[in-house]
Amino acid sequence: MSKILSGELIGKRESVTDQLLLLNAYQTPLISMLGFSNPVTQVEHVWFEDSMFGNESKITEAAAAGVTTLSVADVEPFRADQVVKVGEELILVTGVDPVSKKLAVMRGYAGTTAADITANAVIEVQYVAGSEGADARSGRYKPRVRKSNLTQIFDETVDISGTAAAVANYGIDDLYEYEKAKKLLELALQLEKAYIGGVRYENGVVRQMGGIRSMIQTNVTDLAGKDLTMDVLNDSLQSIYTAGGFTTGGNYEIIVPAKQKRVVGKFSDNLVRINNGDDKRGTVVNRLITDFGEIPVSINDNLSADEIVILDKNRAFLRPLQGRDFGHEYLGKKRRLFPRTNCR
Repeated sequence: MSKILSGELIGKRESVTDQLLLLNAYQTPLISMLGFSNPVTQVEHVWFEDSMFGNESKITEAAAAGVTTLSVADVEPFRADQVVKVGEELILVTGVDPVSKKLAVMRGYAGTTAADITANAVIEVQYVAGSEGADARSGRYKPRVRKSNLTQIFDETVDISGTAAAVANYGIDDLYEYEKAKKLLELALQLEKAYIGGVRYENGVVRQMGGIRSMIQTNVTDLAGKDLTMDVLNDSLQSIYTAGGFTTGGNYEIIVPAKQKRVVGKFSDNLVRINNGDDKRGTVVNRLITDFGEIPVSINDNLSADEIVILDKNRAFLRPLQGRDFGHEYLGKKRRLFPRTNCR
């Protein structure tokens, strides 16, 4: 083993986070894009997701113009004394049965004409029917949902012999630092892959974090082997918009693998804008003009060939455990790189 001549270096930990962020952005683009956020203080990081009540659902059973009970896919958006709309007809909700998912209604409200309703028709909340001098209506509360993720250890050891460190190596001034840089890149790639495809798992002292694939449960589109199209992107962005994803602005980026990046490059010229001077930590960003604004498109070949991710960078964080960010420590005859990092 190579020797550490000064005992003062043994066990002294040094951060290598800055070195990691200077790695090739094309190899670890998500890490380069997001950087590292504020550290967490527990191995399980907890936060809360908030959401508003929905404002629409779908009719599940066709109903003739005279029917006063409507079956819906989801009753959450509805309450008594709401005015809802199906097509051009306004309907007054008089009762909600959450078990059978049925609404008791008064048809043709406010002078509108009652009409036959087909299955899968959209039923949309308009407003409440307020009346002069009425008591305050009962409030309703939608609790926040508790979410969490685990921190995960990524570690590697640099191990070279004293002879290997002493002999001349063509093009290498310091073999140990050379091997250390290689290990750092290996760990960064492991973190990148865990951030994308990690599956939450805990077994005793082993903890693995969940990645964005496992954490995104809605707004998922299967291309079924077909190429990406603008219609698919706009449909996906519309579903994000409908779910409230743009209410706080949203800082979205479309992330694609090399195969789909070539497809994007074939979109009509009036849809693609390339700004050579616009970069983010070394990654050139192309901007795509969609129905929902101009959105950056970046390449990440750590995704599957037919995979596309639309990521809100305001809601995605890489957060190390406090005091356990990417670091390097001499262990006498062995040295380790050992970060512990959390994905949220």
